[in-house]
Amino acid sequence: MNISNAIHALSNIWRNYLDLWHNAWPVMIVIHLYALLQVTWVHYLAVMNLARNRNKLTPFSRFWAYSVLAVGYPLDMLFNAIFGTLFFVELPREWLFTNRCSRWLDDDSWRGSLARWFCRNMLDPFDPRGRHCRA
Repeated sequence: MNISNAIHALSNIWRNYLDLWHNAWPVMIVIHLYALLQVTWVHYLAVMNLARNRNKLTPFSRFWAYSVLAVGYPLDMLFNAIFGTLFFVELPREWLFTNRCSRWLDDDSWRGSLARWFCRNMLDPFDPRGRHCRA
């Protein structure tokens, strides 16, 4: 395969992708939101694993660890802006989803229950300290 064929194949893939957005945009939104949910949580798990093993990192692996963190923060901000807004039915006051959950932890409303659920099931068990929310 030469470079011309490769460029042609990529342009066809891009054209098909845009056609999907044009013809099935609701499905594409759901697919992309699901991907954001998965990628953000996997990045969180990776960062927590790196934190747990920070004393074992070599200078080279520390560089890659910081690059994972550099991608993880914007993902968390996007997750908080989209999913945090949908879950808590409020615009974000904080940059990160954990900070939003921490703010609601002591509240007796449904938002407090939701924050406690997220912390107990998705965040705290994977933090090396055992408590990610309000840490």
